[in-house]
Amino acid sequence: MNDQLILLSLFVLFTLIFFVIALSLAKKKRRNNRLTKFVPKREVKIEEEKGKEKQAKSVLSTFSKVFNGIRFSKKTATILQQAGSELKLEEFFFIRLLVGSGMGLALVVSDIPIIYCVLVGYLGFMIPKMYMKNKAKKRLKSLTNQLVEALGTMSNSLRAGFSFLQTMQLIGKEMPDPIGPEFDRVVKEIGMGISMEDAFEDLLSRLPNKELEVVVQAILAQRKSGGNLADLLDTMEDTVRGRLRIYDEVKTLTAQGKLSSIIITVLPVLMGFYLYAVNPEYFGPMLHQPLGIVMLSVGAISLFIGWFLIQKIVKIEV
Repeated sequence: MNDQLILLSLFVLFTLIFFVIALSLAKKKRRNNRLTKFVPKREVKIEEEKGKEKQAKSVLSTFSKVFNGIRFSKKTATILQQAGSELKLEEFFFIRLLVGSGMGLALVVSDIPIIYCVLVGYLGFMIPKMYMKNKAKKRLKSLTNQLVEALGTMSNSLRAGFSFLQTMQLIGKEMPDPIGPEFDRVVKEIGMGISMEDAFEDLLSRLPNKELEVVVQAILAQRKSGGNLADLLDTMEDTVRGRLRIYDEVKTLTAQGKLSSIIITVLPVLMGFYLYAVNPEYFGPMLHQPLGIVMLSVGAISLFIGWFLIQKIVKIEV
């Protein structure tokens, strides 16, 4: 009798859960149908994405208010600025803390020695910063490719009778991130009374790119000495295009070395996790015995030294 009552209760419970889920899905479907009928699809998608972003942003800002009084380093602020991120410093710090503590606690539950939990927690704390650095690097790399097109457009616009600020405003409206919004910001700063030299200096601090720095210095020198700016921009376009061609050749020649550094570094780590997962007793002494801990530490240091040396060998400045 008790078993039948339990089964009946479970059946009623699962039925209610299924009914609630089905009701919410039907409500969401009706809402999407109305949006699809009365609003264009692209606008619907944009509105849904904005709604999700606002919801996540509000939750993040609520929890990150705890760290409002903390003074963060300018280097972190520069990384976020170069990555084009809209996160505040305290929000970024909260994300780092959340990832680091989550990874560390996950290993604590797995009954792994505390020293490795601390190391993994620190690694998790650094992962968001590494991600932002990589994002900033990709953003600056895309800037170089966009700069060639922007210089050609500016040169043609100047020959068509546009002023220099009008050509920059055109680039700001027509081209995507990063060069479009950044050029538009420069035009707005100049319109607010900031000198062109200071506006371009701020641009270089946000986008530390060698090609862009050469172009900015050439434009500022032309403003002082005079000359045909359209011809100068054509020359700079050819120069930047040549640097890109050489960079691509160097990248092709060093691809094998970069891949070797990744394989050599990752393979021992993956092998260690595999042995621990397949046969914990076999790999256990490396984690619990002093000699094993010392051997793992020496191996980790050797791996880092090897990766560092290979990166120095394959990194060629263009």
